[in-house]
Amino acid sequence: MTDLFSAASLLLAGLLGIVVGGNNLSACSGTIIGTGMVSKRSGILIATAGYILGLSLEGPKLFQVRERFLPTETSAQVFSILLATLLVFVGGEFARVPLSLSKALTGAILGVSLSAGSLQVNRYLGLIFLFWTTAPIVATGLGVVLVGLDDRYSPQNLWLKLSILKAGLLFLGFFSAYVLGNNTLGLIVGVPSSQTFETAVVVGLGAVLGAFTLGQGVLRRLTEGIFQLRYPNAFFAQLLGTSSVELASQLGIPVSITETVSSGIIGSGFARKMRVMNVRNVFLILTSWVVSPASGAIAGFLLSRLFG
Repeated sequence: MTDLFSAASLLLAGLLGIVVGGNNLSACSGTIIGTGMVSKRSGILIATAGYILGLSLEGPKLFQVRERFLPTETSAQVFSILLATLLVFVGGEFARVPLSLSKALTGAILGVSLSAGSLQVNRYLGLIFLFWTTAPIVATGLGVVLVGLDDRYSPQNLWLKLSILKAGLLFLGFFSAYVLGNNTLGLIVGVPSSQTFETAVVVGLGAVLGAFTLGQGVLRRLTEGIFQLRYPNAFFAQLLGTSSVELASQLGIPVSITETVSSGIIGSGFARKMRVMNVRNVFLILTSWVVSPASGAIAGFLLSRLFG
């Protein structure tokens, strides 16, 4: 039974890599595609290169999430965590809403830990919740502030300004994918401690496959479903989202890059008083941030009891 759970967990990790690669493409290349800077194909290639490099270089920093909350996991518990997360993400795909893999997976780990009686409320857990609470608020607020400063102090030479923004967006598109690779994909790879190398290979390949097969629907929702992106809006949203998650990664904190980039986009939209903003889509995105960890925790708890 242990071997069966291990094999199934490896398959689930690969499927999660596929879903994450597609569902989070919007947060990495959505801005450079949404502004028309690059084609969809080029944007996807930029993102996949970042995924692999980030996972390879810094992914292990996120292994501590599972290690701290479930230090002696069983193969059945690993299977429960990954299956719970996948079920939450499948729901997100049907709803076409960019869900938070980081929150869903972390919630599943906490749910399984609670079921096993090993969950402890400590400073690390408090730090996770602090980042989850403050990152979207700060990103939204800074989006408003930075776009306002851009309107007042940006270069008067339009071509110079566009050249700077384009170069910055291309770099941030790649760096966002790199951060996603080390934070979100690293979080997945860290769940099955007995199959780390195999899981890393499967998850990395899955992320590349997912970017090419599942990413375009979510791209449309983020880049077109809220409001038409402009270069400054896209630049500041990407900058805020990437910086927040990279800071969290250095502390071993799982944070959703989709969430922070979306918050930056919403904030920059407020700054420009974009009344054409699709309120329904914004509401769906905000709701998903709460639903993801709660659903992951409940599913993880129930599946752990079922398979434990």
